[in-house]
Order: sequence, then C-alpha cells, then structure tokens
Amino acid sequence: MQERSLVFCTVFPNYRDFHFYKDPGQIPYRFSLRGYDTSVVCYGRSGDYPETERHLKVIAIPDRYTSRKFSAGIAWYLVRHARSIDILNIFHYSWSSLLFSFIYKTFNRRGFAYLKLDDCIYARRDNSAPEEHRDAALRLGGAGLKSRLRRYIARRYMEGRIDLWSIEDEESRSILEAENPFLRGKLITVYNGHTADLAGAPSFRGFRQKEDIILTAGRLGTFQKATDVILDAFRFIAGSSGYQLHLAGEVEPAFRPFVEQFYRESPELADRVIFHGSLRRNELFELYNRSRIFCLPSRFEGMAVVLPEAMHYGNAIVTTADGSLKPLIEAGKFGLVVERDDSRALADALLKLITDRGMTERMAEEARRISSGLLSWDRITDVLTVAIRERKGL
Repeated sequence: MQERSLVFCTVFPNYRDFHFYKDPGQIPYRFSLRGYDTSVVCYGRSGDYPETERHLKVIAIPDRYTSRKFSAGIAWYLVRHARSIDILNIFHYSWSSLLFSFIYKTFNRRGFAYLKLDDCIYARRDNSAPEEHRDAALRLGGAGLKSRLRRYIARRYMEGRIDLWSIEDEESRSILEAENPFLRGKLITVYNGHTADLAGAPSFRGFRQKEDIILTAGRLGTFQKATDVILDAFRFIAGSSGYQLHLAGEVEPAFRPFVEQFYRESPELADRVIFHGSLRRNELFELYNRSRIFCLPSRFEGMAVVLPEAMHYGNAIVTTADGSLKPLIEAGKFGLVVERDDSRALADALLKLITDRGMTERMAEEARRISSGLLSWDRITDVLTVAIRERKGL
C-alpha cells in the first residue's frame, strides 16, 4: 500500500497572487516539490490566483465582513479539516495566527503547528534606543481591556500550542530566545530566499556584462527605505565617478516634492538618477543583471527579498546596520554595512566599491555563492524540513 503524503497547509488570510514569490507561497511550494500535499488557505475568490494555482492548491474562503472581522471563515475551515492536516504553517505573532493554531491543535492533538515570525530585532526595536535596550518581547498590540485579555489568553493558553517557531537571522533568534522562555528549544533561523531559480527568470549574464550602476528597490520615499539618504549620498559621489543611480519601485506621493527639488538643485544629474517606477519581476531581475552594486539604505529592515535577489545576480551589497542581513554580510564579506541616516558614510562606502573594482567583484562573487546556498529556497526548505521531522518524530 502506498504511503499517504503528509498534508502541509499554509494559512495566510491576506494572500494575494504576488505572494507566490515570497515566503507564504514559496514555503508550501518547496514542500510540494518534496512530495507533500500542500495548499494555501486565504480569504478571496477562486480564480484570483492564476500564478499560484499553476503550482499550488488555493483554498479561497469567501471574504465576508464577519469572516474576516472575527477570523470566523478560516477558523471554521480548521475546525472541519484539522484532523486531515499534518503540518499547519502560519505567519506573524498575531491574535489570528495564535487563534488558528489553537483551534488546529484542539482538533488535532497529533498535528504540528509552525509559526514563521516574518520579523527581526532590527526591524522591531526603537531605533532611538541603544542596542542593549532592544525590545525583544513578543507582544500583541493594543492598550485596552480587550487587548490585555488577549495577551493573557495568548500567554496562558496559545503560545504553548506552537511546536516550532522561526525568525529571520541568528542574532534575532538568540535575543528572542533569551527574552521569551516559551521559545527555548523551539526557535530556529529561517531566512528568506530568492526565486531566480524558477523557470522563466533571466539567467545571470556574468560580471563582464555589467554596467556602472548602483541600484536600489522598494517603496521609494517611505521613512523605512530612506530614499532621501541614498539621493544625498549619490550627490556627494557623482563628481568622482561615472556611475548612475537607478531606483525601482513606486514613489510615495508625499516624497515627490523632494525628488523634484533634488533635480532642481542638481540638474546635471537628471540623466544619471533614473526612477523606473513599479517593475515586473523579470524587469527588476534584468536591472539586477545590469548593476554592480545594490544599495538598501533602510532605517530599519527585516529580511528584504530584494537582497538575496540582487545577490543572485552578482551585486555587491551596501546596506545599514539596522537590517537582518547585517550579521551575514559581516561574516561573509559580500558587502559593506554603514550606520543608518548617515549619507556621508553611505557615500564613502559606495565610493570605496566604485574605486576598487576588484573588491566589488570579489564581494559580488561571494554574494552569488551565498545566495545559491544559504539563501536559496531549496536550502531553506531543507533546514525547515529537518527541524519539523526531528520534532514531529518522523
């Protein structure tokens, strides 16, 4: 008799088709490649997920007000199907995720609940506080009686139902485990990977085909992404090199006056600072292919997927100390790390790579090596599979 495939169910209420290329889609997809019977459960309508449905089963729960307000739609799905789910995958330390795991484990005591903290210490701490005062506690938000009651119920009845937790980097794992006793022995590091290994993605063209381009990507103009800092930094170095600065992503409306003023004050940079707007996935990959340096000047940052993507396409990395990739960069020597909100320091780091082509290429080669191993979704899934099997006794 053929052995039944293990059922792996990812619950992500706000799943949209673009999430296939992020962790809510890639984790179940990579498990499906290992023979698991996988699905994604979310609110929406069948047919809204053409890309995901090419690879995964999507179970769309009707998105009614009562279903979403009280998490009732997905909760009822779990009540009915918990016993057939071997592994439940949920995301974020939130009331709904804790509730879903509680319901699942109530109706399937032999089941296995895995919660991915899509988070890191750098992205969650008060950036005005010294490092020793980082807030490493996992908390539900809110200050009213309802929120306090939820926090009590979460601590007393729900947190212990999670069999495995993960966080995005080793330093965050160490700090969170020390500050949250219920995580000890249950918390592992699970990075976010790139999807450039999927069919249809452009191939890496090689270092000789690259151009003198510094690239950044994200929600341009938000406080987090510090686009103002990279524009100021580029102004400092523009006269010392022939590099261009390319920026991919939608520009926040409130930031557009800053951009207009930048061009008024530096008209000579009009053809060297290029805003691309929102790009399709492969269009962004082609920009990675062209650029030598990828710069993410964030004021705070989790494991942004643009970093392993840029690394895969042979970019040396320049980023700030307030991001989850910092320990890997420092250990792997595939980029430079500077303090946040320091455009002069950012300019110095960029100029260091611009003027030392050999260093830039060595770092880019190391970035590609790490992205092909540690930051590939297949390697990440191997680590996760082993952790689940060890704890589940498979």
